[in-house]
Amino acid sequence: MAYSSAKASNIQVKKPETNEKKIFQGGKARDTKAKKSKKEDEGGVFSETEGKIKEGGLRRALKIKTDGEPLTKKELSPLLKHDNDKTFQFRGNSIKMTDKLKKQIRLALNMMK
Repeated sequence: MAYSSAKASNIQVKKPETNEKKIFQGGKARDTKAKKSKKEDEGGVFSETEGKIKEGGLRRALKIKTDGEPLTKKELSPLLKHDNDKTFQFRGNSIKMTDKLKKQIRLALNMMK
């Protein structure tokens, strides 16, 4: 079925937008945050926590020797299931779970990935 000239004149065809209309003209830039240089990003994933973490802090909290057996994911992941303010046994030591200890264990597990 062909359109008659009267019907065809009512139909409006959208023209594709050109890039010129999308260009931002004047005013503030869209991204007001300062972009970081690549030199600042070279620190790595754990650069934010580097100065805050004490060496052996988790081992001290778990009451184990610093030169003893290494901690493994298999040992640490079940510890996260303990509730706060509850005591549990780890390698023969009685330990109370706290928010800080959970954060330390979570960080250790993330660093082991």
